[in-house]
Amino acid sequence: MLEDPRILLCYDGSDQAIEAIDFAARFCGGDTRATVLYAWEASPTAISADWAPVTIPPEPDKQEQRRARSLAEAGAQYARDRGLDAEARIDEAMASPWRTIVDVADGEYDLIVMGTRGVTGLRSLVLGSTSHHVVQHAVCPVLIVPAAEIGEARRKLAQANGHAGR
Repeated sequence: MLEDPRILLCYDGSDQAIEAIDFAARFCGGDTRATVLYAWEASPTAISADWAPVTIPPEPDKQEQRRARSLAEAGAQYARDRGLDAEARIDEAMASPWRTIVDVADGEYDLIVMGTRGVTGLRSLVLGSTSHHVVQHAVCPVLIVPAAEIGEARRKLAQANGHAGR
C-alpha cells in the first residue's frame, strides 16, 4: 500500500463522476489526498459567412472559467463530505479533455479515478471515449467506475450466463 497516495478524480458534474467519487472515498479511505479535476473546454472561435475568424470578446471564456471553477469546487466539496482531503483544480482542455487529464496526472498522481457512461459500439467509434483514451495514455494506474445501472446490467448478464456474481 502506498504511504501517502495522491489521486486525481476526474469530474464533470455527471452522475457517473459522482459515483466515481463515492467509490474512491470507499476504496481509498479517509484523508486520502485527492484533486478534483474539471478539464473545461473554451468556446470554439466563431466563424463568419466568409470563413474568416471573428474576434470573440474574452468575457464568454471568463464566464466559462468561473463556471468550471464552481463545478470543480462543488466536486471537491462532495469529495470532502465523503472524507477525502480534496482540492479543486480546473485546466483548460486545449486539445481534448483526455489529453488534459493525462498531462495533469503525469508524475503528480498515483491513481486516476473516473466514471464512464458506458458508450459502446458505433457511438463509441464516432464520439470516442475519454476513459478509453486516458487508460491507453496515462502513465499511472486508472480506475474506471462504471455507472451503477451498467454495473448492475453486467452483473445480471454474467449471472444469466452462469457466472457467479455478488
